[in-house]
Amino acid sequence: MATGGGRVSGAGWDSEIQRLAAVKALRLLDTPREERFDRITRLTQRLLDVPIALVSLVDVDRQWFKSCVGLDAEQTHRSVSFCSHAIAEPTLMEIPDATADPRFADNPHVVGDPHIRFYAGQPIAGPSGHLVGTLCVVDMVVRHLDDAERELLRDLAAWVELECAVVQASQWERDAVRARTDFVSVLSHELRTPLTSIRGSLELALSGDFGELAAPQRKLVAIAARNADRLVRMSTDVLDLHRMRRGDLRLRFARVALAEVVDHAVHSVEHASRTAQVPVAVACEDALHLRGDADRLVQVLTNLLANAVRVSEPGTKVEVAAERRGNWTTLTVRDRGPGVPPEHLEAIFEPFVQFELPQQRQAGSAGLGLAITRGIVEAHGGSIRAYPAEGGGSVFEVQLPADGPEDEDRPWW
Repeated sequence: MATGGGRVSGAGWDSEIQRLAAVKALRLLDTPREERFDRITRLTQRLLDVPIALVSLVDVDRQWFKSCVGLDAEQTHRSVSFCSHAIAEPTLMEIPDATADPRFADNPHVVGDPHIRFYAGQPIAGPSGHLVGTLCVVDMVVRHLDDAERELLRDLAAWVELECAVVQASQWERDAVRARTDFVSVLSHELRTPLTSIRGSLELALSGDFGELAAPQRKLVAIAARNADRLVRMSTDVLDLHRMRRGDLRLRFARVALAEVVDHAVHSVEHASRTAQVPVAVACEDALHLRGDADRLVQVLTNLLANAVRVSEPGTKVEVAAERRGNWTTLTVRDRGPGVPPEHLEAIFEPFVQFELPQQRQAGSAGLGLAITRGIVEAHGGSIRAYPAEGGGSVFEVQLPADGPEDEDRPWW
């Protein structure tokens, strides 16, 4: 709050522009109050026994309060800001009696409400090192800080700097995650069209419609077709996960016969099951119904069955069961694999998490299947968990509301 407002000119503009860029980089201006900063101002007010304590940021033409205790305001104009003078130097600025200081004697906040007499402000630096604002205290009586109080104010200001660094680091991390996600999503989208075309061409070559291939050629084309198909599935998974996180993927709810969902999923893994010599045993009541998105529920069960077949030993079997338990419909998939280590039972539902097991006879996906599966289940108001099976292997249990939501069409949660 001071007449003159610490305006700069000439060569000082370069440093001021850098300082203002540092203020903007914090991305705290005009954000809601946060307990991390309010805690500091409350403590400052109590320890220094002052009516007003502020964490302020000095912008182009204003002093904006990120935290404010004892003053009913969100900001003041920079031209009447004490803090604009305080950030001119990195050291504590102390004004025992504002009426006796020519810089502030005619300041409207001195001659008028709230009739400031005492001010002390410790500049705070952003992560870049530029001074972005202050931790300051104000009183309506003339007073002096002692050495211990000055040291306390400096220490509390260092705490504010630490919180600013934490906030900015968190923002950078979120930006990095968003940038990676967007990049992968765009890349996956751009790859799908040529990959689909490649896969179709390879399947035509294998069909024999354009002439029979020699055995070595057929083997190579079949390998290429399988890998093209895997890449298409991976790109689809990435897009599904991206849409799920953005809330862009919609679910279409209707009355679903669970036996049909199970039948479709088992049929989807039939080739893999036969090749791996791991049959799928089904136990599902025909009368079971629920409300859900049938296609997405098939996707859930297909993901679980494909994983179970992949980790099971030849000659063993995968079991899938569905039953009603009170107000819930429960789906379970059991494999006879080595089992998921207990410490990884939660992590397996996170994106890009994979565990290489000796029983796997082929490369897995990008590690998105279980993350998408959990997203679909939770969008139905249900839950999914994994736990060790008696006698070895793992059980994946899905619980879904027996009745489900009434909405016919709604966004993915």
